[in-house]
Amino acid sequence: MNKHRLLRASWLALTYIVLSIFALIYLTPFLRSTVASFMTWKQASSYPPSWIPDPFTLENFEKLFRLKLFPRWILNSSLYAGIIVAGNVLFSSMAGYAFARLRFPGRDGIFSALQALLMIPGFVTLVPNYIIIYKLGLIDNIIGLAIMGITSISSIFLMRQYFISLPQDIFEAARLDGCGPVKTFFYVAFPLAKPAIGAIAVYQFLGAWNAFLGPLVFLRSPENFTLPVGLSFAFQRSMWVEYTPIIAGSLLAALPTIVLFVTLNKYLIRGITVTGGKG
Repeated sequence: MNKHRLLRASWLALTYIVLSIFALIYLTPFLRSTVASFMTWKQASSYPPSWIPDPFTLENFEKLFRLKLFPRWILNSSLYAGIIVAGNVLFSSMAGYAFARLRFPGRDGIFSALQALLMIPGFVTLVPNYIIIYKLGLIDNIIGLAIMGITSISSIFLMRQYFISLPQDIFEAARLDGCGPVKTFFYVAFPLAKPAIGAIAVYQFLGAWNAFLGPLVFLRSPENFTLPVGLSFAFQRSMWVEYTPIIAGSLLAALPTIVLFVTLNKYLIRGITVTGGKG
């Protein structure tokens, strides 16, 4: 018995050691970026890399705050991410509920077709989306950019799986109380879907806040840029790129995502756990 406990403890210790090593490997670029944001460009680009700022400087952050459009870029990114999150929470929840709990002709076939679309890379649809947005007259417009992402197949799939996991008795009770499909969704299903909604909110916010290719293609005016695109253009010089202010800006841009992840972490884990076991 003691031998079995010792072996189990050894495996557990080994597991933690291996996981700690991988965690350190994944955290190293973030730690390096944090340190480099307080360095001059000369020191940050030196080899071998230095891990202690000498001299310690806030010059990179000062350059950021001197940019006239920096607050505008933050506002644009917030608006873009907010529309994406709100659209996915509402429309993906409605679609997921329909595929999970409503019966209509072709339901399973339509859902299978949507799942098949997951295999198509996003950049393949970039040109068709550009043509559609251009025809709508929404090029160089945050709203036009956000329209393409107000719902996603992955969010629909996640919500469908969650609604399938809820007990059928809840929906039967709502039906007996006189609730139709719309009332049942808004008063019963949607309030119970907080874990899945939290998971969708985190994933979609991270994707929208850090998006680069879409805003780069669809936005033209500097005042309409999102934060990642604005930072990439602000510090481009004729022959080189000033990377340390970009690193500092990226560090600031990461703060909202960290706060959101910490705040909704329990919903994210629960949503993935619940939806992962149902088919």
